[in-house]
Amino acid sequence: MEFSFTESQRIFRESLRDFLEREIQPLVEPQERRGPMSREEALDILRRFGKVGIGFDLDSMRELASDPVTVGIMVEEAFRVWPSAAILVGLSFPAALVYLGSEDMRERLLDRVRKNEVIGCYAITEPEAGSDNRAMRTTAVLEGDHYVVNGTKTWISNAPVADLCLLVAKDQEGKRVFLLVEREVSQYQCGELHKLGWRAAPTGEIYFDQCKVPRENELNAMISGTLNDPERLRELGFDPGKAKDLSSSRFMAMAGRLGLENVIFAFLRSCMALAAAGISQAALDASLSYARERVQFGRPIGKFQLVQEMLYRMAALTETSRLLGYRALWAVANGDPKARYYSSLAKGYACDAAVRVTYDAIQIHGGVGLSDEYPLERYFRDARMLTIPDGTSEIQKLIVGRELLGEGFSAYA
Repeated sequence: MEFSFTESQRIFRESLRDFLEREIQPLVEPQERRGPMSREEALDILRRFGKVGIGFDLDSMRELASDPVTVGIMVEEAFRVWPSAAILVGLSFPAALVYLGSEDMRERLLDRVRKNEVIGCYAITEPEAGSDNRAMRTTAVLEGDHYVVNGTKTWISNAPVADLCLLVAKDQEGKRVFLLVEREVSQYQCGELHKLGWRAAPTGEIYFDQCKVPRENELNAMISGTLNDPERLRELGFDPGKAKDLSSSRFMAMAGRLGLENVIFAFLRSCMALAAAGISQAALDASLSYARERVQFGRPIGKFQLVQEMLYRMAALTETSRLLGYRALWAVANGDPKARYYSSLAKGYACDAAVRVTYDAIQIHGGVGLSDEYPLERYFRDARMLTIPDGTSEIQKLIVGRELLGEGFSAYA
C-alpha cells in the first residue's frame, strides 16, 4: 500500500495551505465571535475557495472526483484551519446536482453554480428521527406532476442560507425518495439553531407545509434523464456511447447494493474522519509549539515525561485517524463492498480521538487553554461536534459490529 502523496497531491496541499493561511485564517476568530455567517459572508467564503479549484464548476468537480485522496486532503486541511468554513463548502454539494436538473432549473441556476454562488444543504435528520432515520415522518406524496412535501427537518447545516436542499422523505408507499428542492421555486420556511461548536456555520430547522416540488426534481429521475440525453452527457464531458458503462460502474453498483443514502453516508463519514484528523493535527501542532516555549520549574514543559506521554498519545491518535480516513475514502470511491464498514470504523474512531486529542491539548496549555483568546477551547468544541452528525459514535460501533458479524446480528433491527 502506498502511503505517500503524489507530486500533484503535494502541490495541491501546499497551495491549499497557503490559501487557507493567507485568505481564510484571518477571518476565523472574528467570525466565530459574531456567530453564524450571513448569506453574503457565506457566499464570500465559497467564492474564495473557488480560487483554488474547490467549487462546483465542471473543471473543479472533475479534478476532485478523479482523485479521492485530493478530496481527503481538502477536507483535512480545511478543518485544520476552520471547520465552520469547511462545513459550509462541503455540505453545499447539492449545488452540483443542478447539472442534472431540468432545463428550467439549469437556466436559473447553472451560471451561479459555476461561479460558486449557490449554497446547498442535505436534509435527513428530524425531531423524532436522528440515529433511527427509519422513523422519519416527512412525506413527499406524488400528485400529478409535483410531489407535495410535509414535515420538519432539524440540525441541517447551511439551511438558513441555502438555495437548494437535497431532501430525504417518504413517498406514499413508505419508500425513500430524494428530492432536490429549490427554495425560490418550492418555498419553505427555516429557523436558525445555535450550537456548541462550528459557531460560524449556519444551522437550522426546515419546515415544509404543502410544499410543491416538481416531479422532475426526484434524484433518480434526474440521473436517468441525464444518462439518456446524449447532448447533456457531452456537456458534462462524458461519451454518450459509454453511458451504460457509467451507470454500471463499481460506484453505481454499490449504490444499487447498499442504497444511495448509505453510499452518501459512507462518503460523508469517510470525510468526517479526515475532518477529525485535521482538528487533531491543529491541536497537536499548537501543543508542540507550546511545550517547547512554556517554562515551568526552570525548564520547558516539553521535557516533562507526562507531557511527552500526552504528546505521544495525541500523535498516535492523529496518525491513526488519518490512515483510517484515507482507507475509507478509497473504499467508497472504488465501490468496495466493505465501504460501509471502513467508513463507520474511521468516523467512529477518528471523531472520538479528536475529542481526546483536543482535551489533552487544553491540559498541556493549562490556564491558557481555557481562554477564548486562544484557539484551544474552539478546537475542543469543534471536535466534540464531530461525534454526533452523520451517525453518532455509538451508531458507528453498531454498524461495525453488524458488518463484522454478518446478517442477523444488527443491534437495532
